Amino acid sequence: MEEKTVLSIIRLFALVVFACFFPTMLTASYDNRGVVALFLNDPAYEAKLSPIERSLAEQGIRYRIFKIFNDELPENEKEYAGVIIAGGDSMRNYIDWNDNVYQGGEIILRGEVPILGICLGHQIISRVFGSVLYYSDERRWHEMTLLKDDKILEGFDNGLLVWENHAYAVASIPDQFELFARGNVTPIQMMKHKEKEIYGVQFHPETQGGFLRNPPGWQLIKNFAKIAGASVVDPPLPEDGRKVFPY
Repeated sequence: MEEKTVLSIIRLFALVVFACFFPTMLTASYDNRGVVALFLNDPAYEAKLSPIERSLAEQGIRYRIFKIFNDELPENEKEYAGVIIAGGDSMRNYIDWNDNVYQGGEIILRGEVPILGICLGHQIISRVFGSVLYYSDERRWHEMTLLKDDKILEGFDNGLLVWENHAYAVASIPDQFELFARGNVTPIQMMKHKEKEIYGVQFHPETQGGFLRNPPGWQLIKNFAKIAGASVVDPPLPEDGRKVFPY
């Protein structure tokens, strides 16, 4: 009994010493609990508020930005509730055209936290898992057809009005995934990994329209945050008042 008490005191002393000299190492994981890691892939949003940021902020979903185009990536994605891979025009730090996979792609392959890929993010996920892309130019609002029931689709019936803005699309579903939604121009609109919480959507659920102040796609983002166990608070939009520029 005395030995256990002595060991407990030693452990406590060691923890106090460690906390004094390395406080950030102890708090890093705690500070990021409930936070979504948002991977931005478009340098146009280096200093501007992106639509996906506005969607997260207005819904009170806590997030932290990683500007992948500036080589910013989390050291350990497991410190975060989940990952959202936003749209853009470059697969840098994920995969190249020779199919070499880099740090961002390795995070996807591990799938140790829930992941949602949007537009380019959806295409990146498909390529990392072995699929290819084809040219498919589509820029419009349209209703896509939902094919499966899933937690991320709670609150929807058979369809979802979404904004498309892409020049390429996924040619075939990777073997590890299932088709969750289809469109009449670009067939593969949504997919999910068969065993992990990895989702890809070709459309932009975050985009608002002049007639859609609160687009239905925001519910999909909120559902993903719930799946990931993200913290929902009531944060204001960024104080600098950055304007939103749609994709």
